[in-house]
Amino acid sequence: MFMRILLTGVLLALLPMVTSSWAEMYRWVDDKGVITFKDYPPPVSKKRKKVKVYSDTGFDSAPPPQSTSEPSSRNNKRSEAKPSQPAPSKDERFNGTVEIYVTEWCGYCKKAIAYMRSRNIPFVAYDIEKDSSAKQRHADLGGRGVPLIIIGNNKMSGFSPETLESYLGKK
Repeated sequence: MFMRILLTGVLLALLPMVTSSWAEMYRWVDDKGVITFKDYPPPVSKKRKKVKVYSDTGFDSAPPPQSTSEPSSRNNKRSEAKPSQPAPSKDERFNGTVEIYVTEWCGYCKKAIAYMRSRNIPFVAYDIEKDSSAKQRHADLGGRGVPLIIIGNNKMSGFSPETLESYLGKK
């Protein structure tokens, strides 16, 4: 009897951890153009223009690192065995607007913005220290630092031109 009570207590303690791994995020735009991210759907009474649902499995995995022609000073067997990926065709390029969550003092944020401007990549930058709703969206998206870059269904923490171009090459 004691073991049954103990097992039930352990299972009840683990239940919140299991259910939180199935979290979904909802994004909607209201009549005034305000974009809202929440972990619950928008109220039924509100008129909705667009609702997008994000889930933990909704983001694609990061692309493999690109191999360089320069020999590495480290002996890394995994990088030698990776085949090169075919380049995406031009018609498969991401055509939406990239979202980037930044701070004013972040050097990598400035590099990412400068890179996207130099390549004419459409983007919207949100300063998480000046905009509380951007800070909340950043947290809702699982952001732990800046820059956090959202390209369609892809989420990129930090900045790497190669990774950004790889994500832009996908649909």
